[in-house]
Amino acid sequence: MEDQNKNLILATVLSMIVVLVWMVFFPPPEAVVDPNASVVAPEAATAPALTNSAAAGEDATSVTAAEEAQAPRIAIATDELAGTISLLGGRIDDLRLNAYKQSLEPGAEDVRVLAPIGQENAYYAVFDWLPGAGLSREDVPGPKTVWQAAADAKLTVETPLVMTWDNGKGLSFTRTISVDDKFMFTITDAVQNSTAAEVRVAQRGVIARHGLPANMQNIFVVHEGLIRRTDGEFNELDYSEIEDLVVVEREGAPAEVIEATTDGWIGFTDHYWMTTLVPTQGTAYTSVAKYTPASNIYQAEVRQPLLTV
Repeated sequence: MEDQNKNLILATVLSMIVVLVWMVFFPPPEAVVDPNASVVAPEAATAPALTNSAAAGEDATSVTAAEEAQAPRIAIATDELAGTISLLGGRIDDLRLNAYKQSLEPGAEDVRVLAPIGQENAYYAVFDWLPGAGLSREDVPGPKTVWQAAADAKLTVETPLVMTWDNGKGLSFTRTISVDDKFMFTITDAVQNSTAAEVRVAQRGVIARHGLPANMQNIFVVHEGLIRRTDGEFNELDYSEIEDLVVVEREGAPAEVIEATTDGWIGFTDHYWMTTLVPTQGTAYTSVAKYTPASNIYQAEVRQPLLTV
């Protein structure tokens, strides 16, 4: 019995040593910052707050499964990735990893990182614009905007996806989505103003997760939930901590809003995979963690300052 106790104590000590060594030499990875991952508009400048009709808390996920099912899709085809991009909102919502399987069983399916609305555990990234004073929500691309793309469009490492949308009132928008030979997408937005007056618009990126991940591990040495760095400060929130955030009136939901002055990123991390938004480094932005109880949606957002065009 004494030998068994010694063995148990030894095993416990060795386990703790392994955990500590792992955390020292293999800390949680930070997203690779791509200095070219910018969102661009001509003659950019900061401006006053958004109009009431485009409050920062406006839902960027308000799309039904029926709308999503009818939307045209563009294929993603690289050595590492497969899937599609929906032209409804230009959302990246169907993404699989070609080199990773869901299990070790023969014939196991590829790991699916992102899934569209209407499927179990929907999880996606969507990018839109918010209108400044004098514009309405319908004047800028939103989650229900159907973008236009070439009939033979396909996103590969060599061929970016170019999408366009015209509001019919003198504003035309172009979005270029490119992908590198690994896992980094670059979203470049541009707006052209052919009206007689200046306009003000703001760009936003959202990662939305409907419900908790199906494969949560709940292991104390692995963080699963929101993860971000803001101006050099690292922060993690479990899903339960996101739910318990204080309701922010402007967001209309439990939220944590942080104004970043120089750099950072925000997203969600699972047991093995992490999805993050990396805004242009060296510029100010707003970092938002949010939970919508009515729809059970967890969100990570990056909001850019208003641009004058």
